[in-house]
Amino acid sequence: MKRVIVATVRDEELALSACYAVEAYARRWPFVFMITDWDVWNKGKSALKLEVVYWLEQTEASHDVHLFLSGGGIVGFESRNAASQFALRWSRKMEMASAEMLPAPRQDWNPHPIKSTFEPPHLDAA
Repeated sequence: MKRVIVATVRDEELALSACYAVEAYARRWPFVFMITDWDVWNKGKSALKLEVVYWLEQTEASHDVHLFLSGGGIVGFESRNAASQFALRWSRKMEMASAEMLPAPRQDWNPHPIKSTFEPPHLDAA
């Protein structure tokens, strides 16, 4: 995480501060995620979405969120289960998994406005 911070934050003092926060979180929380690129931020990327805040409150698991001054942040959890649920819900893994589960669109079906039915052509013959 510290390498990513140093590579992305141009201001040296902000990078050092963020690295210090990562070290402190790693000592305090067993499960820490860098949530800079996750789907948890409001439009200005200055705070968490209210939906994320409500989700964290409802989990009732011990957690803490640290926002970097340069944007982004980290979140730490005490529970492996809560950490896994958070990562699955907010890291876009769920979006990617649901996109993979969608069936591929049929290329041979094209409903014609003159037809009285919108069934695929192979069903019309039956």
